[in-house]
Amino acid sequence: MLPPVARHLSAVASLGFLLLCAEASLGQFPTLAPQPQYAQPQAYAQPQYAQPQAYAPAPLYAPSQQITSGDHETQTVVAAQQALDQFFAIPMESVPPAMLQVAEGIAIFPNMIKGGFILGVNYGKGVLHVRNPDRTWSPPVMVTMGGGSIGFQAGVQAADIVLVFATPRSLQGIMNGQKVTLGADASIAAGPVGRSANAATDPRLGAEIYSYARSRGLFLGVSLGGSDISVDHNADAMLYGRFNVSPADIFSHRGIGIRPEVQMLVDDLNAKSRPQLVQAPAAIGAAPAQAFTQPGPQAITPFGAPAPVPPAPVPLPPAPVAAPQPVAPVPPAVPQAGANPPLVPIQQR
Repeated sequence: MLPPVARHLSAVASLGFLLLCAEASLGQFPTLAPQPQYAQPQAYAQPQYAQPQAYAPAPLYAPSQQITSGDHETQTVVAAQQALDQFFAIPMESVPPAMLQVAEGIAIFPNMIKGGFILGVNYGKGVLHVRNPDRTWSPPVMVTMGGGSIGFQAGVQAADIVLVFATPRSLQGIMNGQKVTLGADASIAAGPVGRSANAATDPRLGAEIYSYARSRGLFLGVSLGGSDISVDHNADAMLYGRFNVSPADIFSHRGIGIRPEVQMLVDDLNAKSRPQLVQAPAAIGAAPAQAFTQPGPQAITPFGAPAPVPPAPVPLPPAPVAAPQPVAPVPPAVPQAGANPPLVPIQQR
């Protein structure tokens, strides 16, 4: 048995344990230090995202005033037409009509930059047209020309360059998408000017390419030997709205759309390439001859469909002229009753 003191201590411990259990059941614990206060967690806010907009593809051929793809190439086409008009503004100093009529191709480089000091360079962007089977001009292919030269030269100059291709051979490399070096792959020479060159120079003989330049209103025959001409495929894709378009597709009007600026350039070139008919002076007293009108080439429409040509007006027959009516004779006058008889002269015996 436990001594009395031990029994008393055991009873006190048991009582304390019971009190502790009672406080635990009631949720009351003795605290030795103040409990820290924590902020209540806030509700998670969902991030707000912008609603996706519906995709609307831009039109393939927007107006030229808007900033769209192909604007830079369209400006080159417009500048080429302006340069062509400037070349033909003075007929006696422009490309001979006979040479343009038999040309197999023509390239126009507006605002070509030439300059340097001792070592000169030239670079420009332009357009190239070739003949269709009906001798009209095809849509243009975007091309670039650049090269260098060594010699006594200084300064910078901008000029409009026109190249007239006299033979189909000179166009084979460009039509195949290859680079052509002037003077090496095709012979080039300064082209004659004025109408007097029509009889003195046969465009089908001599050089394969003839070059013309206009700077500050002065027409000069220049030589661009050593310059390279290559097709600008990226510019073609921008101008015609189709990737991987080849020069053969453009020249044959296969699967391409024609911008209004391109159509205007083609029409202008076709008009300048028509034969000019010279009428001989008529003899004195001869009836005036009727003017002969040559039908123009068909206009190029999108996807190469020729536009219908309206029929020529049928002349109306002349109106019939009425025959003159015969005039009836006037009967003699009958004397009235009571009137004086006519006087009869008296014959003397």
